[in-house]
Amino acid sequence: MRPDLQRAIQTLVADLPKHRFAGLRPRERERELRFADLVEEGSKSVAIGPAAFQDIDIGEAYPVRCATRALWLAEREGVPFALLLDVDEGYHHVRARIEIAARPDAESRRVTARIGEELRAGAAEARCWRGKTLVLDPAREDFEISAAGLRVERAERVRREEIVLAPKTFSLVERNTLGFVREAERLARLGLSQKKGVLLYGPPGTGKTLIVRWLVGALEGYTKLIVSAGHYGLLAECLEMARALQPALVVLEDVDLVGGHRDGPWAASGGALNTLLNEMDGLTPEARVLFVLTTNRPEVLEPALAARPGRVDQAIEIGLPGETERLLLVRRYAGSLGVVDDLAARIARQAGRASPAFIKELMRRAAQAMLERGGGNALQWQDVEGALADMLGAGGKLGARMLGADHRVGFAA
Repeated sequence: MRPDLQRAIQTLVADLPKHRFAGLRPRERERELRFADLVEEGSKSVAIGPAAFQDIDIGEAYPVRCATRALWLAEREGVPFALLLDVDEGYHHVRARIEIAARPDAESRRVTARIGEELRAGAAEARCWRGKTLVLDPAREDFEISAAGLRVERAERVRREEIVLAPKTFSLVERNTLGFVREAERLARLGLSQKKGVLLYGPPGTGKTLIVRWLVGALEGYTKLIVSAGHYGLLAECLEMARALQPALVVLEDVDLVGGHRDGPWAASGGALNTLLNEMDGLTPEARVLFVLTTNRPEVLEPALAARPGRVDQAIEIGLPGETERLLLVRRYAGSLGVVDDLAARIARQAGRASPAFIKELMRRAAQAMLERGGGNALQWQDVEGALADMLGAGGKLGARMLGADHRVGFAA
């Protein structure tokens, strides 16, 4: 928690008006920096001069300016001491480490031990990150500024009414997420676990990501950690943060990429898979961590991950919408188009096996066809038919799947 450590150091030295501060520049930048290095000469020498800083975005009005490698000289309770800060920067991590040096007497040991405890406690509070939505994304070009890819997400909240699901499905999602969170403390008083794993599965484009976004906005007081496909190498760091920042929501998107059959066509890294399984099993019952996993391919998931209690407690199918839900989707994605009730009902009735994503694109293309024929703002059936021909006629089965629909989707006249 580097920004929190920086703030803890600033709080410490603010009460020590006679402290001095300097930057450290080792010739060998990749090596770990310790007090003993300050007396080295030649190629291993360390220059003392102006400090270097990094601005770390924590999702607030101003970033936290953090020293990279620095030295503080100060005195507390009559005990002179030196504080060294070293920052180890790797592609997947940025780790800060402190050393405290003082005279080898009992009073100095007492004072420096207290200083170390205060700094550790300040860093562990993690106020800079707590309660926010954090995305682990180390591949960003500015990852150095965002603390090795830890990025604060500022996405607009998804409202409940934006989620179009069959009532029974939505009730199941809500009961196993928000409902569980509401009762977590009372469950704990009964001696029951506060950790839970939920798997959302179904075809592409059915709204799993939208549900996750709604949960992220609705879980007040929770820190949200989102790990997307391609960044599962950071699982250990993510789950370490979840323990430190609990109550926490951990979202693992496209989990089949990490939890798939070890010998299957989508085989994942054994190390990442074992990390996930071990961490989900290893959390204590008191840990307030909610896991939400998503996948388009539940059939390739490791059976132990998909079915074993204690890893995933509830699997929920987010399937293709029924006719009632399709009508709601047609109305929503029509925007300000003029769509008469009969036409909307006809589209919904005959758009079998179409996902929300497919219906969204269908309405956009139908609107384009309407504009191209000079139809003003009134959508007609011919516009829908033309859009459907473009979406499915050329692409065939692959085109349908790319747009989030079964290849058997179709509209009868």
